[in-house]
Amino acid sequence: MEQDADPQTAGMRVEARIFLGIASFLVLATVVYFVTSSENAGSTMLFLAGGMALMIGGYLTVQARQRTDAAEPQGEGGGGSDDPAAEEAYLPHASVWPFALGMGLVVLANGLALGLWAVVPGALLTAASGFGYARQSRRRD
Repeated sequence: MEQDADPQTAGMRVEARIFLGIASFLVLATVVYFVTSSENAGSTMLFLAGGMALMIGGYLTVQARQRTDAAEPQGEGGGGSDDPAAEEAYLPHASVWPFALGMGLVVLANGLALGLWAVVPGALLTAASGFGYARQSRRRD
C-alpha cells in the first residue's frame, strides 16, 4: 500500500476506518440485542447509532478519496492550481441562523411529546432558519 504524502488524507482514512468499524459493531450489536431481548426501542437506537457512524465514515472516506484524486497530477499539465486560496473552503459570515435552526429543532422535538401546538411553530422556525442559512451561505462578499 502506498503512503500518502498528505498527512490530513492519511488521518481521514484512519478516522473513516474507525467510524466504519464502530458502525459495523453497532449493527452487529443491534442484531444480537434484538434477537436476545426482542425490545424495539433499544434495537432502534442501536441501529440509528450505527447508521450515523456509517454516514460519518462514508463522508470521511469520500473526502479522503477526493483529496487523493485532487493531489494526483492530471495528465501533462500537472495537478490543480498552485494557488492555496483556490482550495480554501468558503465559510459564511457569523450569523444567527445556526442558533435559530437549533432552537427550531428543539421546539419541534419537544412538540412531538407536548402536542401539535408546539410542532407547528417548531417546524416553521426550522424551515425559515434553514432557508435563511442557505440563502446567506450562497451570498459571497
